[in-house]
Amino acid sequence: METGLIRGLHHITLCTSTAQGDVDFFVKVIGQRFIKRTLFYDGRIPIYHLYFSDADGTPGTVMTTFPMRRTGLMGRKGSGQFTAIAYSIPGGSLEFWREHFRRNGVEIAEESERFGEKYLRVVHAGIDFEVVEDPLDTRKPWKSEYVPEQYAVRGFHNWTATVRELEDMDIFMKDAWHFRLTMTDGRFARYEADVGGAGRRIDVLHDPDLRQGTWTLAEGIVHHGAFDVPDYDAQARVKFDTEGMGFTDFSDRKNRGYFESVYVRTPGGVMFEATKSLGFKMDEEESMLGTELKISPQFDMSHDDLRKMMQVEDPIHV
Repeated sequence: METGLIRGLHHITLCTSTAQGDVDFFVKVIGQRFIKRTLFYDGRIPIYHLYFSDADGTPGTVMTTFPMRRTGLMGRKGSGQFTAIAYSIPGGSLEFWREHFRRNGVEIAEESERFGEKYLRVVHAGIDFEVVEDPLDTRKPWKSEYVPEQYAVRGFHNWTATVRELEDMDIFMKDAWHFRLTMTDGRFARYEADVGGAGRRIDVLHDPDLRQGTWTLAEGIVHHGAFDVPDYDAQARVKFDTEGMGFTDFSDRKNRGYFESVYVRTPGGVMFEATKSLGFKMDEEESMLGTELKISPQFDMSHDDLRKMMQVEDPIHV
């Protein structure tokens, strides 16, 4: 496959608990902007699809969630999933984050070092999150009222994918997704796209004894990770070349309102997506981003009635 087709990380989508819990965690604790509230574009059951990012929804900063508590479906973490999401923070800011988590009642599950990088791990809605010191990350953060700019997250540092069989996943990362293996640390292998660095990394954890995790939409799991492509031609070439390797279960292009995507299940079971951005300002002014629920096109009931129903069943207060 031609190099440069996949530029790095775009967004990652989680199945969480409640909408308010996500707003409280990603806005008030992590310090991201609540940039869009819409609904899941598939199926007949209305489920929030919430977006958190930097000021503009820049690829490599976008966290998206499906709050699933109201469905009653519970997932199982395991192999074949993204199992941790790491945010990049400035060098020397770990002490701030240690205290910031404590003030917000977020328990630190682990404090350690991997690939020579110090990190803290916390848990939200059953999913692992890390903040990793990276003094080389110069991306501009969102100016949050909850986290001072000098300590703020810059975007994603890396995502961790956990698999039982490493060999086939290694081939996929190199030959289909065209990421380079740049280093290893115990059972972790780091792959990087393009010039590498924060926002262009996937860490693959080899855990041969871990049970397969849930693939369906259900609370407590990461559903998929999306990767940034520059245009439709690059997206089509990613699909064409990957199918040429035998991965013929690639989806057709799907319009998600603010980006268009194709999906493929990797040999390790982890769902990957190649995404062409469309932008978040097509249906809201800059100052109004994230303030109104935008209804996805499959619902034909009154939009006002649907907004009222969602606010009753899974309320959001910002």
